[in-house]
Amino acid sequence: MFLENLTKLEKSLWKEIVAWEGVDKDMQNFVAQDRNDVIEAKDRFNRGHIGSLRSFVDSLDTYIRDGVVTAFAADLGNDWVRENLGYEIN
Repeated sequence: MFLENLTKLEKSLWKEIVAWEGVDKDMQNFVAQDRNDVIEAKDRFNRGHIGSLRSFVDSLDTYIRDGVVTAFAADLGNDWVRENLGYEIN
């Protein structure tokens, strides 16, 4: 299944990485880690590893966790997020 909104999040983080290039290496690295986390979440979903996806999402920093959960909700619905990730979207 194609996760459109999760892919959009990944692409927007890539653009942010490029924007920080030559400006602030530390910020560039922070954003790159967030992008790697999005890629990992997408990969776990695509492999059907929903249990490990849930624990992985729980371990993320607040900013990127919120982005990932919101993207999954947009792609798969609030019910899926509540049942599989344990987050309630308001």
